[in-house]
Amino acid sequence: RHRIFIDHLKYVLKSNLEKLRTYHLALNQFSDWTLAEFDAFKTGLRIPPSLRRSLIDDEPDEDALQRSLAKLYQRHYHSRRLKRNLNKRRHKDRRFWRDWFDQFFNNDKNDTNQQTNLFDWRTKNAVSSVKNQGKCGSCYAFAAVTVLEALYALKTKAQNVIEFSPQQIVDCSSGGNIGCKGGLYPPTINYLIGKGGKIATEDSYHYANNNDSCRIAGINEIELGEIEYEAIPVGDENKLAEALTNNGPIFIGLDANHLRFMFYRSGILQINSCRNRPQDMTHAATIIGHGYDNALKTPYWIIKNSWGEKWGENGYLRLIKDAGNKCGVASMAYSTKLK
Repeated sequence: RHRIFIDHLKYVLKSNLEKLRTYHLALNQFSDWTLAEFDAFKTGLRIPPSLRRSLIDDEPDEDALQRSLAKLYQRHYHSRRLKRNLNKRRHKDRRFWRDWFDQFFNNDKNDTNQQTNLFDWRTKNAVSSVKNQGKCGSCYAFAAVTVLEALYALKTKAQNVIEFSPQQIVDCSSGGNIGCKGGLYPPTINYLIGKGGKIATEDSYHYANNNDSCRIAGINEIELGEIEYEAIPVGDENKLAEALTNNGPIFIGLDANHLRFMFYRSGILQINSCRNRPQDMTHAATIIGHGYDNALKTPYWIIKNSWGEKWGENGYLRLIKDAGNKCGVASMAYSTKLK
């Protein structure tokens, strides 16, 4: 573990010395994790192997593939034919090290004074607090719950956001979801549609950080109403922004299996090696806004994550916007409505 920690420390130091960077990395709770452990425990967007092969074989028409993904899960919601194996020199100058450590652990995590053109659903009282999925690949459940919490708060004009239960989705949804081993948005929403548009509150169905038996008795469920969702055209960030503004927060997939993602601390993240094909998405999160940083002259998406408040900007990520669908921000995105 010490060797892993030292290697990551060197990586963070080197990355932060790069010229023209728009973000800052820092050691965090993942400092002694391998990238494989990070992928296994902190992501969870899982595509069935058979569907992944079709995505690779038919890559040119990705919009059709995205629509097919939703239809596939709708068609097989009550079927068990889908496979359930959704299977992630020491430096001599001590002053140099001391200065870097001071920067890592005392850096202002929210240097957003230069933001303009800001649209943020948090200012509309529609976004709940940041959560931590723990060592469970349940990001898809947290991202879906964030969307539904916001839409219900907007629909009811509530003063406070009612927090819903990601654990209910982990325990009870099927049709392609497999608890802490990952899932997707269509089977999650289809599960809720199949039970009349109801979802349990977090207070009555607490997060357990593992797979558990589906509970039916002793829970308080909220009637959301009729739920409709549709896929955003693959790679279309303009449509993504339009849906975000008109409908509410958006469930998205991201290619998050990168050290820069793992150790992101602040600023506008852009990773040149990030992939943006639907089949390469590994992590689910929720877009809740966008803005433009005058100092960096860079537009960005505001993304709520589920790795706790110690990661990123108090649990949030600013990812470069309108830069060729960076990290697949618009590759597996779904807009939702409550009626």
